[in-house]
Amino acid sequence: LGLVWLTTEAQRRQAGEWIVQATGATIADKEQAADIARWTRSSWSEIQQRKDGITLDAAGLSPLILAAAKMLPPLSPEQNNSSWLQMTRDTHVKTAAAFGILVVREKQNRAQLLRAGRFLQRIHLWATMQGLALHVTHQLPDRAAREESLGIEPRFGNALKSLVGDPGWQALSMFRLGYPTAEARRSPRRPVQDVLI
Repeated sequence: LGLVWLTTEAQRRQAGEWIVQATGATIADKEQAADIARWTRSSWSEIQQRKDGITLDAAGLSPLILAAAKMLPPLSPEQNNSSWLQMTRDTHVKTAAAFGILVVREKQNRAQLLRAGRFLQRIHLWATMQGLALHVTHQLPDRAAREESLGIEPRFGNALKSLVGDPGWQALSMFRLGYPTAEARRSPRRPVQDVLI
């Protein structure tokens, strides 16, 4: 396991540009965009039933916008995508004090994936104890994986490799780090008994 930090202004700017471009490419890919839309939970009953997915409460909206969004009819997938791209471009990448990339030696190794998931949880907990906040910015790794699955030119895969800077490591997840300006709202969680095997 490893962790690559992008802390200089040039690194943050380059990573931010690629994250925005990967978001746009994801939205333009109708199949990938539809898969993401299926994870959007629009109603309280759906959140309670599924206990997962993308919700308004976890979207980082201001209290006023959040209240309005809950009272109005749900946005269309196109409106959600437009909002996601705008927030990524105008807020998420611009306010990142640093980016982190979680890397492994072999992405297909399930033991490494399990350890990486635990490591990411520990990073989140450590950051919280330091008064910091993390926000997973998955667009670049997800788009690179999509390129692999389609067998197309690895535009974002190559971008990710250049950010990692070492061919011996493979990027698994990416996040931004900084000081929070608002308290995060809770996102859905399944009870432990629902996920034990």
